[in-house]
Amino acid sequence: MRTLLLSAVAFAVSCTTTRSEEMTAVEHRNEAQLLEQRAAQERAQYDPGATRSIPVRSPFVDAPDRFTGAYNPTAEHLYAADREMRAAADHLKAAKRLEAFEDARCMDIAPEARSACPLLASQVKRIAESERGIVLYLKNDVDAVDTHRRLDCHLAYAQAQGFMRPSCPLFVKGMQLSLELTPEHAIRMYAQDPAVSEEIKTQARRIFLGQLSVSER
Repeated sequence: MRTLLLSAVAFAVSCTTTRSEEMTAVEHRNEAQLLEQRAAQERAQYDPGATRSIPVRSPFVDAPDRFTGAYNPTAEHLYAADREMRAAADHLKAAKRLEAFEDARCMDIAPEARSACPLLASQVKRIAESERGIVLYLKNDVDAVDTHRRLDCHLAYAQAQGFMRPSCPLFVKGMQLSLELTPEHAIRMYAQDPAVSEEIKTQARRIFLGQLSVSER
C-alpha cells in the first residue's frame, strides 16, 4: 500500500512540474478548482475543540518555572489549506495572464470571431515541409498580413482554451507562427519540439494530400 501511495504522489508531482509552463488557461482554472476543493477538505478536518493546554519550558529562562501553551493537533490541516489556496491563486493568475494574452493578440477581433479559422485551402497555392514544420505559400490575391494576424489570434485563442475547440486542423499544441513576405507571401507553422514538428507535418500531409512540395529549410 505504501508503495502505491508513493507512486501516486510521484506521478501527481511529475505531472504538475512538467506541465506547469505548458498549461492552458482552461487547465490552470481546472487545477485551481481542484486545489480549492482540497483546501476545503483540509479545513473540514480542523477541529477547534481539539485545542488543549500543554506545559512549555522557555529555552530563554534558566528556571524550573513552566509556561502554559495551546496545542491543537489538527491545526496542520489549516496550514495545508493555506498552501493549497496559495497554489490555487497562482493558477488563477496564470489563467488570467493567458486570457489577457489572447485579448492582446486579438485586438479589434470580436470574441465570437476568434474561434473561427481564417485560413482556407483555396488561399494556399503550395505547401512545403521545413525542418521544424511546414510553410504555406499564399496566393497573390490573399492579404497575407491580415491572414497572419487572424491566425495568430486564433492560435492565442486555442492556447487559452486548451486546444479543445480550434477550428484550424493544422493547429497543434506547442506550435508557433511567423509571417514571411519575401520573396513570396508565406506563413510558417513550426515548433522547437521535434514531436510537435512531426505532428504539424503529419496533419499537413493528411489535409493537403498530394499538394506538398519538396522539403526546404
